Amino acid sequence: MATLKPPTNTHRSSSSGPPKAPLKADSTATIADNVVFQGPYPVTIGAGTVIHPRAKFYTYEGPIVVGDGCIICEKAVIGAPPPSSSRSSSPQPSRDAESSPKESTTRISYFVTIGPSSIIEPGVHIHSSATIEALAIIRRGADIGSHAKVGSTCEITGRVGEWFVVWGSGPGMRRKRARGPKPMSPAVLDAARIAQTAIPAPAPAGKVIEDARLMVLQKEREVLGRMLVPVKKK
Repeated sequence: MATLKPPTNTHRSSSSGPPKAPLKADSTATIADNVVFQGPYPVTIGAGTVIHPRAKFYTYEGPIVVGDGCIICEKAVIGAPPPSSSRSSSPQPSRDAESSPKESTTRISYFVTIGPSSIIEPGVHIHSSATIEALAIIRRGADIGSHAKVGSTCEITGRVGEWFVVWGSGPGMRRKRARGPKPMSPAVLDAARIAQTAIPAPAPAGKVIEDARLMVLQKEREVLGRMLVPVKKK
């Protein structure tokens, strides 16, 4: 099992072979030794982010920016390998063979979880606190809203709105938005008018559960930071 440790700005690279992507990682991030960074554009990793073994970052088509507090799970692929790369054991990101791809930045905002063996293609923007589950594929240029959840094996094109949940695959794939905020009760409205104070904004349904989930993710990152440290040889 690979040992995770805080990253340095230089990873092992050979003089021959694919180009090593420039890496700028916060000192509090945790990156496995065998994570792959390839391509001419840079990769930026935010504070407290954890990247598990055998994840791959390909910057052949543009930079990759990962925000604070994210979790990138094992074998996740961010970006797309060069056209000459062939991997028969995993799904290939879509490409237009007739035209060379334009530079596009892949952005993963803060507190995002990317599940095992999922694929995030170039130009995708995943907003804060979203979750991409295992084996999901987010196609080029897709936009995943804040607090959205993409279920396992889903293939997403286009936009997924905030607080949406997507599950299933193929023609059976479904989307459902979290229930909207409940209207304020008459008693609360009357009390606000009498006190001449602003009417409090109603919290979205499910916000308490979402806040609890984010707290659990934060605890998970803290435990990983304490437990997954380099093993010292005696």
